[in-house]
Amino acid sequence: MLLLKPKENDFYVLLRESADQVVKSSLILSSAIDNPATISEKMAELNETEHTADEITKAIIIKLNKTLVTPMDREDIYSLATIMDDLVDFIQGALERMIMYKAVLPIHGARELIKILNDCVLIIKESIDCLSSIKTNFKNIMINTDRIHNLETEGDKLYRQEVAKLFEEDINPVEIIKWKEILEHLEDAIDRCEDLSDTLKGVVLKYV
Repeated sequence: MLLLKPKENDFYVLLRESADQVVKSSLILSSAIDNPATISEKMAELNETEHTADEITKAIIIKLNKTLVTPMDREDIYSLATIMDDLVDFIQGALERMIMYKAVLPIHGARELIKILNDCVLIIKESIDCLSSIKTNFKNIMINTDRIHNLETEGDKLYRQEVAKLFEEDINPVEIIKWKEILEHLEDAIDRCEDLSDTLKGVVLKYV
């Protein structure tokens, strides 16, 4: 009979915990970029954060399978959870490649993309925190989705500019390959932020 009761608090708490890991992973990446000497230490922190994020996602999926009545459509909860998990994976992948390719002196474009990513994930965290009171926070969440869309557009433009710059400047071809892939990972992470924003917008429009 317990399974017939909405598990609002459980799902919202888990989604908030997932958003916490997204923010944490982005801040770890930013710190690694600002302090290249600590990059190995930050990689270890990020691996731990990614593991925690995976466990939270698994907990959400298990709870979805065991709960008959959910506070939102189960596909919405699943989408929010898996996109946030993807975000952490992309962030981890970017730092992994910096270490693997020994690209520890980041180019300007990488720093700028990470700044945009940080802005996006903080807005995501704020929006996820608002989900338990969708009607009250409808306007704020909708404004946040527009902010993320604008940041994604800015990130997409910056990514294209920086890739073009790699080929325009007198850079070793190997370095071009390294940084193009790293920039792609960062841009993919920002794209996933917009995917999550679109999901959030669909959720609030559905439940207000």
